[in-house]
Amino acid sequence: MKAVAVLRSISKVTNLTPKIAVVGQISARALSTSQRAFSIAPELTQALTREIQAEQQLSQENLGGSSAPAFQGFNIATKDAEVRLTKQFGKESILVVFNVNHSVDMDDDYEDEAQQEALPVPVAMPPFTVEITKGDDRLCFHLELVESVDVQGEYDFRVEEFYVAPAAKDGNEDVAAEIYASSGKYIDPDLHDLLFVRYLEERGFDAQFCKTLVAFATHYEHSQYVGLLNKIKAFVTK
Repeated sequence: MKAVAVLRSISKVTNLTPKIAVVGQISARALSTSQRAFSIAPELTQALTREIQAEQQLSQENLGGSSAPAFQGFNIATKDAEVRLTKQFGKESILVVFNVNHSVDMDDDYEDEAQQEALPVPVAMPPFTVEITKGDDRLCFHLELVESVDVQGEYDFRVEEFYVAPAAKDGNEDVAAEIYASSGKYIDPDLHDLLFVRYLEERGFDAQFCKTLVAFATHYEHSQYVGLLNKIKAFVTK
């Protein structure tokens, strides 16, 4: 539903005398462009309106309408495609950041109509970062969401990268390129369990958090898509 095909016609110029033919070409092209602008805009507007209505109905039936899922214990702030979650844990300030751009993976395996009806809403699974700040330092994790191998509809995360960096100052959250970061794939199994599982679970990053993140991201990404369609419609009808 997210593709709108636009067919363009090329006008042909009749054979005239050389001097008149040049003028005729320019006039014909200008007229053709004008006709396209006046003919395509209403058709495109109608298509956008239908798509917006269909997506809104889909949201109402499958995503709970305008009410996004809540993150227990976190404060939520959004800016366009970016979502930021914050909370305090003792002396620690915890920040979670993710972006819903390109977070929906359309599975090519679901091509027939029956499969598409079974999965009416593409699920958003954005990568996210967790920063735990204490004093002048922050412990950072870059994580990927993965589907649970044990329970359908459940999710988990895997640590792609982790490092310690100076705490953000004056709103500057950038991490210097010279900061050493290690891959999460090659850590000792005991450290994996203690740091990646139990340490993060203690701070609320568990299977339930992952499930909520997927639900929230799916709802929010869909609302951003509908918002984009509305912006395009407003632009076309100016």
